[in-house]
Amino acid sequence: MEKNINHYLKHHTLVITFAVFSAIVILAAGEFFLYRKIMVVNKMFSEGLMQIKEFGKGNPVPTIVLKK
Repeated sequence: MEKNINHYLKHHTLVITFAVFSAIVILAAGEFFLYRKIMVVNKMFSEGLMQIKEFGKGNPVPTIVLKK
C-alpha cells in the first residue's frame, strides 16, 4: 500500500513539474516572438516618420488632386 502511494506521489510530482516547466517555456517563446514583432512594427513606424520628414523638406505635392 505504501509503495503504491509513493509511486503515485512520485508520478504526480513529475507530471506537475513537467507541466509547469512546459508552460514556462511556451510563455518565454511567446514573449520572444512578441518582442520581435514589436521591434518590426517600431522599425516600420520609424521609417514612415523619416519618409514624412524627407517629404516635407521639398516642395509639397498634394496627395489629392481636385479636378473641376
